[in-house]
Amino acid sequence: MASLTTPREQISGIVSGQIVPATDAPLLTSASTPWFGFLLEKHNGGDRQDILWGWHRAHVSLITKGQLSFSVGHFSGNRDYVARAGSVCIFPSGFDETLFSISESKFEAIVIELDPALLGALLGGHMAASTSTLIPQIAIHDRYMALLLRAMAAEVAQGCPAGALYGHALSLALATYLDRTFSVKKRIERKRPQWVAGAKSWGTV
Repeated sequence: MASLTTPREQISGIVSGQIVPATDAPLLTSASTPWFGFLLEKHNGGDRQDILWGWHRAHVSLITKGQLSFSVGHFSGNRDYVARAGSVCIFPSGFDETLFSISESKFEAIVIELDPALLGALLGGHMAASTSTLIPQIAIHDRYMALLLRAMAAEVAQGCPAGALYGHALSLALATYLDRTFSVKKRIERKRPQWVAGAKSWGTV
């Protein structure tokens, strides 16, 4: 299992204007692995308190056990959500402040923090700025995303026996899927009019 003592990196967010770790004692961390572009941790409720969380980097999470209650601040007022086992959430960098009711929730979750600069290296540079243009997804069911996050966590838990190349492939698969499925850019491209060869009309993709 990846070492949990003095990890090089920790998943973090903004609390009271300061960047702080999500937890000092993750159940699992990929910090000591050769993977890049992502930091993976497993979290639970434990004895942690409720927290008002700001997003300085994009996070992707999968609830694997129990449920987690939280509310998201909007200009029209707060909206309450419950993410249950099997639910996937995508929080882009710069997303609205989120109040997590951790003290009232019993859960376990796989959480991934995306590094935009290293993601750019994975995808040839074009995703370097796109983690802030991911479309928020709150408690959705996405079978492919859930399988991928579980596979990544399982590989880390076993000490990455498949090696760096497999970890790189998993990272690339996640980056590509997020970019193609949940980015604002791809939504715009699908709606952009384009000329259909051999026809005298405009179509959309």
